Amino acid sequence: MADQDAAYEAARKRVEARFGFFAHLAVYVVINVVFLIVVGWDFLWATVFWGIGIVGHAYGVFFADSGRVQAWKEQQISKELARRRGEPAATQPMAPPPAPPPASADAPTQPIEE
Repeated sequence: MADQDAAYEAARKRVEARFGFFAHLAVYVVINVVFLIVVGWDFLWATVFWGIGIVGHAYGVFFADSGRVQAWKEQQISKELARRRGEPAATQPMAPPPAPPPASADAPTQPIEE
């Protein structure tokens, strides 16, 4: 029962965050259209900076909880704990790049000369 409540609460918070973003975006569009009509292009500087804020809000709502960000956070927490315990920093070698896909049977095996 507690797991269901926690899952429901997490889902509710995500939906509210998305709703908040779309409300912010709608206000941004409406206000900037009104200012464009009333003031003209002189208000463009505020639109740009507010737009940067919109991008930050979108990142926070849609991407901040992604798997990559969570993995990075966990890695940084582990490093900090190791540093506080006086352990040497665990450096993980970078993964090798993925192998290129195999050539198809239709592809020429010799380079094309011009």
